[in-house]
Amino acid sequence: MAPSMTYFRKALSDLKSHFKRLQSAEPILHNGEIVVSRTHAAIETEVMWNRHRYLLSLPFKSEDIHHLERLESKAREIGQGPLIENIILYDEVTLLNSVGNSYSYDVVLQDISYGVPLHEAVLLYKSEELLQAVQRMKERLDAIGFCHNNLRPANVLLSPNGVARPIRYWYAKWERFSDNDTQRLTEIINQYAHPEHDSARASFLPTTHAQEGLKSVAHEGITRLCKGGRYGFVDSDKTMITRYVYSWASDFMEGRAIVANGRKMGVIDERGKKIIHSIYDNIEFDVETGIFTATKEGRHYLIDYNGDLINNKVSPTAKEDRGQCKWLCRCLCNTLSKK
Repeated sequence: MAPSMTYFRKALSDLKSHFKRLQSAEPILHNGEIVVSRTHAAIETEVMWNRHRYLLSLPFKSEDIHHLERLESKAREIGQGPLIENIILYDEVTLLNSVGNSYSYDVVLQDISYGVPLHEAVLLYKSEELLQAVQRMKERLDAIGFCHNNLRPANVLLSPNGVARPIRYWYAKWERFSDNDTQRLTEIINQYAHPEHDSARASFLPTTHAQEGLKSVAHEGITRLCKGGRYGFVDSDKTMITRYVYSWASDFMEGRAIVANGRKMGVIDERGKKIIHSIYDNIEFDVETGIFTATKEGRHYLIDYNGDLINNKVSPTAKEDRGQCKWLCRCLCNTLSKK
């Protein structure tokens, strides 16, 4: 039987009596009230649990839980990538259903603690940067074959470092060739785009520092130094990790630094070992997923934390049909698990 919004709201005001594992959670209050909303697929609210902010969803249909299970099974195979994990808690909440009988329901948690929805982000961040973040999200979703099917502004989170991620996977599918429609996202960004307003909005926090004039600052116990226009690194004991051999270098982040030899870029680890050889025209690092995005001669590559190509095979059909290469990724690593 379908759950009742009224009884769900009452259960949130007394979690210890109605929930099993979420008894220590705290509902997010708005003007002192617990806010419960309804979508086509679920009843929703927001809670704090284990120091994280979650979107707590109570699906109307058990089939939707099975759908998420299948999505998560595939997501685990590729290491989640640009997705947010669905935490499914079975028989988590007990409440009265629409006909007044006591019944246990499954709930779903999605971690939303690191971002704000796009419809709020348009008031915070510069429009050009938002458009770039949305385009990058689309490319990454297409690359792993994940079709969200409902990319509206409330279903996309923007983190302060410019990473866009989708939430609410009720209509999502794993498809060989996905086509994620971002038209509604770009429309709302352009709606709020105005030179005067954009000048007052914030830029995303940078993930690397390329300017030579920056002072030498230790990151993760390693300091980047510049001497004679060449870059090198020393550890906390002032021992050289690398000589001054690079034409440019980023600071270390999550145990990795991007370096350049002439016009080509690569990646090294904390010991100075080459993780990715300097053969690419450009490399960017997504600190949240641990994935490097590299370009070489106009082709795009996804590289995992250990320097292995996730998949470098181009599908001719996808290239002809869509005018761009679609990368099928089998293994995306989680940054924290590889540290």
